Order: sequence, then structure tokens, then C-alpha cells
Amino acid sequence: MSSTAPDGGEGASPKKAKYRITNWSEYDRALVARGDLTFWFDPEAIAQRWTPEPTGQRGAPWRDSDWSIQTLLVLKQVFHLPDRALEGFGRSLMRLMELDLPIPDHTHLSRRARALRVQIPRQERTGPIHVVVDSTGLKVFGEGEWKVRQHGAGKRRTWIKVHLAVDAHAKDVLGVAVTTPAWTDGDVFRELVEQVDGVIEQIDADGAYDTREADDVAAQHQAKLIVPPRENAVAWDVDHPRTQALAEIQGKGLAAWKKDTGCHRRSLAENAMYRLKQLFGEAVASRLFDAQVNEVHARIAAMNRMTYLGMPVSVRVGVAVS
Repeated sequence: MSSTAPDGGEGASPKKAKYRITNWSEYDRALVARGDLTFWFDPEAIAQRWTPEPTGQRGAPWRDSDWSIQTLLVLKQVFHLPDRALEGFGRSLMRLMELDLPIPDHTHLSRRARALRVQIPRQERTGPIHVVVDSTGLKVFGEGEWKVRQHGAGKRRTWIKVHLAVDAHAKDVLGVAVTTPAWTDGDVFRELVEQVDGVIEQIDADGAYDTREADDVAAQHQAKLIVPPRENAVAWDVDHPRTQALAEIQGKGLAAWKKDTGCHRRSLAENAMYRLKQLFGEAVASRLFDAQVNEVHARIAAMNRMTYLGMPVSVRVGVAVS
């Protein structure tokens, strides 16, 4: 049984910092706007982009544009609707807005969602970008905790991994990859970084990215890679950043090194994972992997739009009293 020392000495529990939101009125309006249907289902944009442009090729064109399919997928994620309810929801919106435009039935929507290339909105950057990367898991349908506990895990995939690259300042998602659990964080690092448009100044990550491959990727983008060396890490080349990091950590400690390098900002990637799960849940509904990928991408598209509406600005005001 552990005890808490009143003076914060050995055995004391770490004190949690307290923060205050300084832009509450603006953030409050942004939260309200997330529920505005016209924000997600803009009548003017729908009238112009709902039906596909002529392709000039032989054969009947799609009746529904990729943009319309993506709009419905985003609505599905934002309002947590199953496919059949989504079909009815879309038809009711068309009636309320007095638009004579088709809504695909749930079977067609499900089929199109598998091959759709979801367009994730991203704002333009005017300067160097500070990127933070991390990954998390989302549960796949079919096997609840009770079933696994009683009978063990089945042969079907029960988790997918979501890897994100997040702007440390704007807090929007710049890169996303969805994989099976067999893929390590280091395997996906190059794909995440190459999705970032613009000049990358620094990349923060955890020890899972402490690899030669990640270091090579960062060097190719002329970016500084800040990764805490793994336990029992050894020095590489004499002038290598990892060797310098090991020397600095040995000299002034890990906490001071993180503060000096800004490595603590990688927690913003963990915060993005938390927002993703809080907004849309910790599981995906689709049964096929391609559809699961697009389901996650639709969530990221929605989350970025929410981010651009407004985010809280927090300042530290003290330490919570236990």
C-alpha cells in the first residue's frame, strides 16, 4: 500500500496541474456550431456538388458524386447513425431544404464507401510545421470483452490501429494511416510524414519511433526528430542527434531534456486520439477493412472541421489540491 508524503517527497503522488480556458465564449460558440446541420449539410454547396460532373466516357455515370457520399459518411459519424437511419436522415434533410436531389439507398452507400477516397480538409500553412505523431487502437465489431474472457479471441481481426500526425500549433490532423495491429509505429512513420504538406521544422514522437528508419525520414525532410531514446539505448555516430540526446539526458535528466526540446508537446497527439474516441467512440462499425479505413478517414475529416470552428486556449493556473 503506497502512501502520500505531505511535503511531496518520496512516496508522494504527482500533483495534477490546473488549467483555465481563456477563450471560453468563442469556444462555446464553436461547440454549439458543431450541431448546426447547415454547417455539415450546406444547401448551396450541395446544390452545386451533389451530382457528379459528366466524365465524357461511355456508360452511365454515377448518380451520386464522391462528395455526396463523403458528406453522408461524415453525417453518419457526427450523429452516430446506422446506414438505414442515415438514408432516412438524408431524405428528410432534402425535403426540409426543398432540394430535389437523390439520396442513395443504404446498400449503395455501403458499397460506394468501400472504394471512396475521403478528402480530409486541411488548412494552408504559412510557416514551418511542428508535427507530433502517435497511434491508438479502435475496436472492430464482433468480440466483446465478455466473449474474449470466456472463450478467447477469435480468428477475426478485433482491433485496427490508427496512426496520426498532428500539427502541434493548429491541433488539426495532417496525416492518418489505418493498419492492422501487425504494423508497428515505425513501419508507418514515413507514410505519415509524407502526407504533411509544407516545411516540417520538428517531429515529436515516443520511444517507438526511436529507429534508424525514422531518423532517415526526418533527415530527408530536413526536420529535427525529437524522440526519447529507448531504455538501455546505446550511442550511434559521434555527431548523431541520438548520441547528443543520450549525453544531455545523462547530464541534466530526462524531464529537463524534454522541456528544453519541446518533446512534451507530443502529448497533443495523445489528446487528438482522446478527442477522436470521445467524439466518435472507441469502435468502428464496418466489417470490411477498406470500409473501416474510410470510416476512420470520415471521422478525421469531421474532427478537422470541428477544430477549424474553434479550439480552447488553456493556460496553467496552478496545481490541484488533493
